[in-house]
Amino acid sequence: MHIDRLARFESPDYPVLSVYVNRESLHESVRARLCDLLKPFKAFSNLDHDAQMSLRNDLDSVIGLADRIDLERSPATAVFACDGGGLFEYVPLSTPVWDVAFASDRPYLRPLRSIRHRDSVVVAVVDRRHAWLYSGGGGSVRLLEVIEESESHKGNFGGFSGYEEKGARNHAEFLERRHFRYVADRLFELQRKLGFGKLVIGGHEETSARFESFLHPYLRARLLGSFVIDPHTMSDVDITDRANVFLLDASHEAEEALASRVSVTSEEGGRAVVGLNDVLKAVNNGAVDHLVVAGRFTRGGVMCGTCGWLERSGENCVACGSEMTALGDVVDAAMEQVLRRGGQADQVSVSSPLDAHGVGALLRFSVRVA
Repeated sequence: MHIDRLARFESPDYPVLSVYVNRESLHESVRARLCDLLKPFKAFSNLDHDAQMSLRNDLDSVIGLADRIDLERSPATAVFACDGGGLFEYVPLSTPVWDVAFASDRPYLRPLRSIRHRDSVVVAVVDRRHAWLYSGGGGSVRLLEVIEESESHKGNFGGFSGYEEKGARNHAEFLERRHFRYVADRLFELQRKLGFGKLVIGGHEETSARFESFLHPYLRARLLGSFVIDPHTMSDVDITDRANVFLLDASHEAEEALASRVSVTSEEGGRAVVGLNDVLKAVNNGAVDHLVVAGRFTRGGVMCGTCGWLERSGENCVACGSEMTALGDVVDAAMEQVLRRGGQADQVSVSSPLDAHGVGALLRFSVRVA
């Protein structure tokens, strides 16, 4: 099921069980960890008989997935179940999240929303006679094509005239330049075809530095950096690991810049707020353009089932007077409301000034929060 369809799912009569469990980082078995996570829900006594039976079936179903999760290559798994409402979704995750289980009237999506999808990347490993082009994203890359030096020698490639070739002092240097020009132009073609977001270069240090100067400015703007590797001993795993290091660094830099922008804009009196109370007020007014949460900051709260108004506490909605429903994580509800209204919501994993407030937001328009 697509995440947006999960976000639209609601079950007022039967609880929706949402479970996130990591596989590789556990010091105990997946089965033992699932039992620990789900133990509190076995004592639910405020449900009617049908709702209790639905939840009990969901608990048994999730525990029964332990062996399957153990065998998965994915580092984490999310499960959404509501037997009475006809929902069961098993979602392998591409990156670790945090172990958590929730039972509510709708799926708990915040850990799923917190996964930052890395840019697609092309890795070009280049030496004086060959080039190996890899493409990928989401944690792995695959070999796209291998370019032999002979391919760049077909015809008068790259604009070198016969006079220029004859005047070249060093034939080997000329062949290298023509090869580099061919590979650079091929990368530019791939960028237009694949639309990859980032580029990484590998090879011997001196070769990579020389090759970089042949890149189109459009590609240089997407270049994350270069790494040293022996093209004749490298493996696909080596290339994937190197690419992931660059992509992770770029992701952290983007997170730092985003968190800093929220904090600085708020301090300067611009269109931004920090702190949960002020953020909830901005969400209720439809003013949030980009919600940013610091790590696993979580707080309880309440939500109006009629109009969606969010507060830290209260029995009746201040907007419409309807009864408020308790939430285990009001930040999750705020994220979903922002997304439904066309805004953005991100959770940053890096340390930043936003840590002191837990959550902040960039605003579409100023709101009175005092």
